[in-house]
Amino acid sequence: MKFLHCSDIHLGRRPVGSALSDYSNQRYEDYFNAFDWIIEFALKTSVDVFLIAGDLFDRRELSPDVLERAESLLLRLKKKNIPVIAIEGNHDRLFTIEGRSWLEYLSRESLLYLLKPFTLEDGSVNFPKWDGNSGAMVEINGVRFYGMGYQGFSFQQYFEAIANQLDSSKTNVLLAHTAIGDPDKVPGCVKEETLEPLNGKCEYIAGGHIHTRHIYDRFKMFVPGAPEYWDIKENGEKGFFIYDSATKEFEFRESKKRLKINVSISLENGSADEFYSRLEEKLNLYPVKAGSLYVVEVKVPFGSFLEVNVSDVEKEIEEMGALKANVFISMGKSGATDSESQDLEVIEEDVIAKNPKLAAYSKEIANALESLKKYHDLNDEDGAIETIDRLLSEIIDGDRDVR
Repeated sequence: MKFLHCSDIHLGRRPVGSALSDYSNQRYEDYFNAFDWIIEFALKTSVDVFLIAGDLFDRRELSPDVLERAESLLLRLKKKNIPVIAIEGNHDRLFTIEGRSWLEYLSRESLLYLLKPFTLEDGSVNFPKWDGNSGAMVEINGVRFYGMGYQGFSFQQYFEAIANQLDSSKTNVLLAHTAIGDPDKVPGCVKEETLEPLNGKCEYIAGGHIHTRHIYDRFKMFVPGAPEYWDIKENGEKGFFIYDSATKEFEFRESKKRLKINVSISLENGSADEFYSRLEEKLNLYPVKAGSLYVVEVKVPFGSFLEVNVSDVEKEIEEMGALKANVFISMGKSGATDSESQDLEVIEEDVIAKNPKLAAYSKEIANALESLKKYHDLNDEDGAIETIDRLLSEIIDGDRDVR
């Protein structure tokens, strides 16, 4: 069997801008174009199964246009008898008990298998076989595909549950909307030890959530990255994997995405003359391409200010032909290495520590603030609430002096 694994498609995303904005409209189309290109590749190479490891959609509430176009794209695979197996990501998932995601609708329309585990009354987790309407496991040509979706802070419970239900003598593929990382810094990720129960039990773990390519050989976990830039500041490889269960070989393919140009400028004092001199050098080395995304990072010494109107600079770059320009400032010591640069989290922790009532929990509060920012970007209300609950529990139940 040969299957294609993609994730974090984010159909329907409209970056900041009015509905009449050329930038907003073109970027809206980019996400559909990226998914269309992947589907076209699947059709031309005759893959046996098409996997979507979460976040097919960017929002839980869809416009008719997004839903109709998603149905049309998936129908192309159905007509060629290529089954689609999908799980919900944090952007797809509805967090109300009675809520149904649009992926469930697509599943009822027989455009995909939406795999979801069941939580029983005693709190245990079960991964039942697909019964024609629902389930967490579907077997195709001798390969068992299991779906876990996005589980926030509960991934450990779900990984332990499925590890006890997997038959190691079978060819098992698990779809989980997560990747390996520090969950306190990147909400929705899991630590390596969380995956330990699955070691040796899965031939392939189809991950997602992180928007750049990652391969974790030890656990046979693959994260393809979002095929388009969800955020203009994103970097790294983006695409999809092709895996052959017969040969155990895989290949990564770069996706079709909008051209993005990144440049970095380091300043000594932040003056306008110094900035424009450095910017001109960069523009000569990396000229603006028509329709590109152009990102300029400006590094200034900590405590200094850039004496330039950033919005005016962005407009100038866009007048040169860029679809969108983004100029952002990062603070650090002049000429500092990455290890010497000032970390916003450290600054926040230092500020919190000056409050005598909260000083004992400065690290926990700073971590929670960082997590809340990321959950905001991920549109994950459930994760944000859990972060606040966990922080309050640590403070209320802790024994450190907060007087």
